[in-house]
Amino acid sequence: MNYLINKKKSFSSILILFSLILSIMFLNHNLKNYDKIIFDENGSYHQMIKSDALRYLSHGDEIRKDLDRGIDFFETGRENFTKYLPPRIAALIFKVFDIELYKNFETKEINTGVFKPYLYIQCLVYFFSILIFYILTKSYFNKITLNFIIFFLCLEPTIFQYHATFWSESFFFSFQIIIIGLILSKKKNNLLFFLTGFFIGVLSLQKQYAIFYIIPVIIYFSFFNPRNKIISLSFLIFGFLITQIFVGYNNFKRSGVFYILANDNNIAFHLDLVPKVINRIKGYSGNEFVIKEAKAMKEWLMVNSIEFREDPNNKNHYMHYRKNIVNEKDKLKFDKEIRSRTLKYVKKYPLEFTYTMVKNGTHIVLLNPFHIYSDHNFASGEIYYVSKKHDQLVPFRIIYTLIIYCICLYGFYIFFLEKNYQLLTILLLSIIYFYGLSFWHGNTRYFLPAYLYFAFFFGRSLEKFTCSLK
Repeated sequence: MNYLINKKKSFSSILILFSLILSIMFLNHNLKNYDKIIFDENGSYHQMIKSDALRYLSHGDEIRKDLDRGIDFFETGRENFTKYLPPRIAALIFKVFDIELYKNFETKEINTGVFKPYLYIQCLVYFFSILIFYILTKSYFNKITLNFIIFFLCLEPTIFQYHATFWSESFFFSFQIIIIGLILSKKKNNLLFFLTGFFIGVLSLQKQYAIFYIIPVIIYFSFFNPRNKIISLSFLIFGFLITQIFVGYNNFKRSGVFYILANDNNIAFHLDLVPKVINRIKGYSGNEFVIKEAKAMKEWLMVNSIEFREDPNNKNHYMHYRKNIVNEKDKLKFDKEIRSRTLKYVKKYPLEFTYTMVKNGTHIVLLNPFHIYSDHNFASGEIYYVSKKHDQLVPFRIIYTLIIYCICLYGFYIFFLEKNYQLLTILLLSIIYFYGLSFWHGNTRYFLPAYLYFAFFFGRSLEKFTCSLK
């Protein structure tokens, strides 16, 4: 932070420091009010640590305990079912600060009052990434435009809310910001290309679907790279491959199978979209479709002589059968069969799936600055979505979304008039990529990696507006 202090005349550096302090105040507010166990008719839950956050942190707790027992790092933890990096970040912080996730491991009662170091580090990483971006790009943009870009990245509420929570978005945004800063830096050298590829690899470890982001970046540098393209791209790809080989080796040491892609890539579509479409087509109610799929997958397990444990608590969901498969390599086969069934349904009902995906793709672009508020105040998203509070907040979300998009659209128009095709290329490739891989889901949170790049349109738009006022 010495850089921030020394550059007293830099509005951006002061803004970064101010936003960091504001974010710390916000996380302290969250911990004070929501770091609690809530008891209801369904049992108990922690207001901040549930759903995806609980899965990452509980996995991190297992890794930390494995390390404490002297187990080799590459043999720790569970299978690489979903995001690789979040549980390992949690494990590192838990080990360094001696944090226990559970107050009572047997009952899985989550601790309270011990997670401040985790959120502090998350905030520091995010705003340090903006500082790195500022240093890398201050010669690329004019001062006023860069100030407004920094303002958006620091304080835009839809993004800002995640730094004071246990969701995986904040670290993901941090890596995105460093990557775009490296890409736009005017001082190109082989080390910069290596670091760009390396951080794209790290980005994919935070959220698996970023693994192919290396492709649009290669396309961009193929057109806008004055250096030797073969050498530069070789360093880029080498940096990326290091991270993927690391993950593959970790999976191999633990399971005996070398694989890179997280296992939920094969089944996410079936889990999140297929039941909704098939239930509507067939007129199924409740979990009827899921129960039919569970029976089909149990039969598949038996036909293929795959060893699994019978679970007396089986809730008639095929994921319970997957959970109780003995060998991890057989779980991979299970996932491929689920993918095959998904493709079968899509081929049989293409129009219905297309309609649902387009509908979800329209909904996903609606900004939600209230997500963390609802996450902390409702037991689950399903409960919140049918609540009166959800309906009350929708008009405010629509108005806010329209204002932001109008500002950004004007910025895009200015870049186009200025023929700034180089910047537009990497921004549009990034937006299309992250939107294209998540639009089908319909969850507005999944749009945010694409939305992050709107900061550049926002910055150019407000710079033009302020200059016109002068």
